[in-house]
Amino acid sequence: MDVMQFPRMVVSSRDGWDLVARERPPMDWLFRRLVLPMSLLPPLMILLASGGVGARVFPDAGFGNWLIAAVLFFVAEHFSVPIMANSIRQASMAKDGSSRLEDAYTVAAIAPVPLWLSSLAVVFGSAWFVVLVGLVALGASAMLIRHGVDRLLGIDEDVEASEVAMQVTSFGVLTWLVLLVVAGGAVTLL
Repeated sequence: MDVMQFPRMVVSSRDGWDLVARERPPMDWLFRRLVLPMSLLPPLMILLASGGVGARVFPDAGFGNWLIAAVLFFVAEHFSVPIMANSIRQASMAKDGSSRLEDAYTVAAIAPVPLWLSSLAVVFGSAWFVVLVGLVALGASAMLIRHGVDRLLGIDEDVEASEVAMQVTSFGVLTWLVLLVVAGGAVTLL
């Protein structure tokens, strides 16, 4: 899987996705090579935020709160990917698409890449910039879901593929909000 294909995968159901469809990377490979390393970024950025933009937004939070938030966020991320994979699989089967968990996991592992990368916006130190980059990343993730559903799950009908993508994206947005609440709660409530 070529990381340089990700930007093309956002705008196309073919570019990059053809390679993924041919290789069919195993779930353990996707976890070790994509999910685990990428999911480290947000917790690291949470810790970085503790001394920058986060300290300005949450001035009363101590470093211990930030550390707990980072750990909880990391753990929650690792629950969310398999939950998303199962959601994708169920939605796909409802439209007579692929019932293979591996295909659904592939989409679930690829889709959050823009969200994980968006955490790097913390480096710029502006809360508004972080929010703006996060919203753009959310849109890119939605497009990855749409193209992944189209290419990997075998849902040929455009309307049905769009329905599955919309259902999965809605669940994904809810999941991401829960992750943010978990981190925010740890920073503010502990």
